Amino acid sequence: MKKIKYIILSFLIILINGTNAITIGEEKPSLVDVVVITNDNWVDCLSAINYAYENDGVILQTNGDKLNPEVEQIISAINPKKIVIVGGNKAISYDIEKDLEKYGTVVRIWGMDRVETNEKVIKQLNTNKTMVLVNAHNFSNVVKVSNQYIPVYVGVMVFNPNEVVRYYNKDTVHIYKNNRLIGTYSRNNVVEVPKKIIVIKKPNIDNITNCYGNDIEKFGYIPVNIKNSHYGVIVDKNNPSALLLSKYLGAPAIMGNDKKYIIEYNNDSVNNSIIVSTNIIVLKKAKELYLTNNDVEQSLNEAKTQLWSKKIPVDKYDIPHRFLRAYVEK
Repeated sequence: MKKIKYIILSFLIILINGTNAITIGEEKPSLVDVVVITNDNWVDCLSAINYAYENDGVILQTNGDKLNPEVEQIISAINPKKIVIVGGNKAISYDIEKDLEKYGTVVRIWGMDRVETNEKVIKQLNTNKTMVLVNAHNFSNVVKVSNQYIPVYVGVMVFNPNEVVRYYNKDTVHIYKNNRLIGTYSRNNVVEVPKKIIVIKKPNIDNITNCYGNDIEKFGYIPVNIKNSHYGVIVDKNNPSALLLSKYLGAPAIMGNDKKYIIEYNNDSVNNSIIVSTNIIVLKKAKELYLTNNDVEQSLNEAKTQLWSKKIPVDKYDIPHRFLRAYVEK
């Protein structure tokens, strides 16, 4: 009996004095507080970039019907305080939402379409950055705007005036094609210019005066200038979450057809989001350690070791050293 008591006492002393000791009843710490979940399309993912960055979080993508097991594993390892789903139940199913509830508090931000969902996300931000209206269906323009501004989605439809019939009332316009009603729109959202009719759906966000895109400009918004970069983090429709990494690194996002890049990704958006999230988590942990040891290489190695023990797939980490150094030293 005495021997058993001695073994138990020795074990408790090891727990108390050990470098990784956890107090009984203490919560497992979160590697990041917020994990954002979107489907494997680019639309909601790009909507969520600034929200995730503002909250020091990461974005993980998954198939909309079933939670990807590798995504589930990294969420479990992260142990977030909050999981934010961006998109309605057609984008991310209720089954996935139920599965996510095992790993933290789950909230959903969504609207009836991409414009309304983006609007709801924008209203969660606390930022003084300039907001710029951009075509919600134009991936390239959304990425370009994101480098310098907060992109705000606008629905844009363009009709050939020879193919549709318009009936203008006092406040609305009815548009028909082949004797079928396409839609009824506010007159303020319809403009006719030579050879085309432009219809937009604007978000319910006040005081936006700037835009990017010729069609939106026709409604009196002021166009912004966009700086073109030829070296940075490649972002395309298969790796939209890389835009979040570009913000953490302070490096521009560039289109996939540019030849000079920091990191290149494959064609699997879900796997790419895991790689991006791993990179961000390693960067954050390395920076935390750098504050105490002031050694970049040691900080990286210790970060990888600690995160590997927590089942973060650190073998996917692929940030060039000079960008790691710039991040931890800033």
